[in-house]
Amino acid sequence: MISAFTLLFGFGLISIALHRTHFLKLFALLGMALALYATYLGEGVALSGFMLDERVRLFEIILELVLFAFVLHEDDETTITQILFIGASSMLLLESQTVLSFLLSFESLSLISVILVSLIDTKEQAQGAVKMFIAGALSTGFLFLGVAFYVMGGGALLEPLTQEPSTFESLGIFIMLIALFYKLTIVPFHGWAADTYALVRESHAALLSGVAKSVVGVAAFHIFTPTLALDSLLSTPLLVTLAIATMTLGNFLALFREKISQMLAYSSIAHAGYMLLAFVALKSEYAQDAILYIAIAYIFMQSAAFLVLDTLKKHYNISTFEDIKGFSSQNAILAFMFTLQLFSLAGIPLLAGFLGKAVVFYAVVDSGLWWVALIALLNSALSVGYYAWLVKSIYFDSRTRKDVATKSIKTPILAQFILLAGTLYFGIFAGLVFGV
Repeated sequence: MISAFTLLFGFGLISIALHRTHFLKLFALLGMALALYATYLGEGVALSGFMLDERVRLFEIILELVLFAFVLHEDDETTITQILFIGASSMLLLESQTVLSFLLSFESLSLISVILVSLIDTKEQAQGAVKMFIAGALSTGFLFLGVAFYVMGGGALLEPLTQEPSTFESLGIFIMLIALFYKLTIVPFHGWAADTYALVRESHAALLSGVAKSVVGVAAFHIFTPTLALDSLLSTPLLVTLAIATMTLGNFLALFREKISQMLAYSSIAHAGYMLLAFVALKSEYAQDAILYIAIAYIFMQSAAFLVLDTLKKHYNISTFEDIKGFSSQNAILAFMFTLQLFSLAGIPLLAGFLGKAVVFYAVVDSGLWWVALIALLNSALSVGYYAWLVKSIYFDSRTRKDVATKSIKTPILAQFILLAGTLYFGIFAGLVFGV
């Protein structure tokens, strides 16, 4: 809502002047906490083209809590400022109700994401940034092309998507979905993500794969599914095919990776396939719960996993399966929290990832597509293999190196406690989501 957006945007602007001071991090934490409080109170003024319902407000509270953990974790001043702007643009995108508001909010989030990965220190990060830039340019091109066809067919920019589209409007909506599939890393628009997530800084990959993807998924569901539901005979087979291809390819490509970031990158692609199942299950009354719950689970566990990897890379010089062998003997707390988040990604019970997948699978079955849920369940079982292999390396392989953290990691550990609390809470108290 506008009060929380104003806080985040205002704090983001002021934080630029606070660079190279000792107050920047505390200032950003204060801004995120105030925005969280404003969203929790549910008070604010709605802008034209934007609307806030209780489901979106719940997800915004989760988003601000996760971004609070990001600020705790992060030391880079520019990244901290960008986290504030990512929060502001994400809130606008989540509350978008018209085509124009969605278009502007989506592009603002995309632009900030591109700027984020432009913070380059190594050749690898430069490669990841270039691929992100190309994918962003393609996504923007498809989005504006889709909007052009939509308007040419008679669609109005200042209203929600029409539920009785003409031929040109339908073509425009289809092309706009291609732009969104780039951001959601849906096959065959996934190629850039695997390299970008694995090459850029791990904390930036956490923002891109954990935060931005979840926000786009929830926002796209709310603005596109009313129209898709009316033409399910055409949209459902296409979405089923894309969802199965995405989760299957992502899981198979995650197998046998040497770099942990590559494994998490392909795992992220597979989870995009699970998220797309909520779009498949539009006939089910649980579809809205499904997208909300899997997005909440995903934003906690995916963000946490990449942030742990960021800590391992910066403070212990760990980036591969070989490097992380026996790490539990070196930092038992961080290893334990990483393991629980990996178990959540795998879908182990009593963790958010399990219930996120369970609700989506149930919605798919309820919509009459039980065989799609079966394929998704088999894919989830496949993913247990590579997560378990990483846990084996952490706990059961012999440690061959004794690196000591280069400096204190108290705030990254505290950030992990916040994210793990979310993973555990939403794994056990699922009634909070269903009670919305």
